[in-house]
Amino acid sequence: MKNTERSLGELVTTFPMAAKVFQQYQLDYCCGGKQSLADACAKESLDPETVLTAIEAASRDKTDETRWDQRPLPELVQHILDRYHAPLRTELPRLIGLATKVEAAHAEKPTCPKGLTELLTRVARDVENHLAKEEQILFPLIVAGRGRTAHMPVQVMMREHDDHGEDLRAIREITNQRKVPEDACATWRELYRALGEFETELMDHIHLENNILFPRALAS
Repeated sequence: MKNTERSLGELVTTFPMAAKVFQQYQLDYCCGGKQSLADACAKESLDPETVLTAIEAASRDKTDETRWDQRPLPELVQHILDRYHAPLRTELPRLIGLATKVEAAHAEKPTCPKGLTELLTRVARDVENHLAKEEQILFPLIVAGRGRTAHMPVQVMMREHDDHGEDLRAIREITNQRKVPEDACATWRELYRALGEFETELMDHIHLENNILFPRALAS
């Protein structure tokens, strides 16, 4: 793992624990997964060798992460459905509920994430439409071994993934990078904690599709 010209997506595919390192350094390995580590680090004024060292350490600490680039495509599709699609349908409404309470209770405070409820409501609608298209159109093609015919659906899904990435940036902006105010109530703290988890899960989800599932399906 000495070549800093390897893409972020390739590094996470080969070393799944790299995802946590990239999250720590705020490197976009899902929608931006095609950029090289060197280029991504240059944009953020980071030393790529330091990041590689962190990936090596993380990979030594935990070696039981599944290599999804080596598993059958139907198994990967089922993993995405179980691990990401189903939880999204319960977590997004919970986040909207938390945001609604925080905005109602703390509207007068300058640190209140005004507009977050409206943004999350739109995100939930867009995500549900996206999941439905994958489940009803794209995934059945892949499971049936017809991934080579799915160029158009894949392009649509990847464009929507880019939109999801923009939404994550908007959430960070509204919440001041999820920095919890000193006087925040328990609901506010839980909201920001859960938003951090939501971002991590969505980035992992998009990475699996953009950098592993879609390329393998189109080449199958």
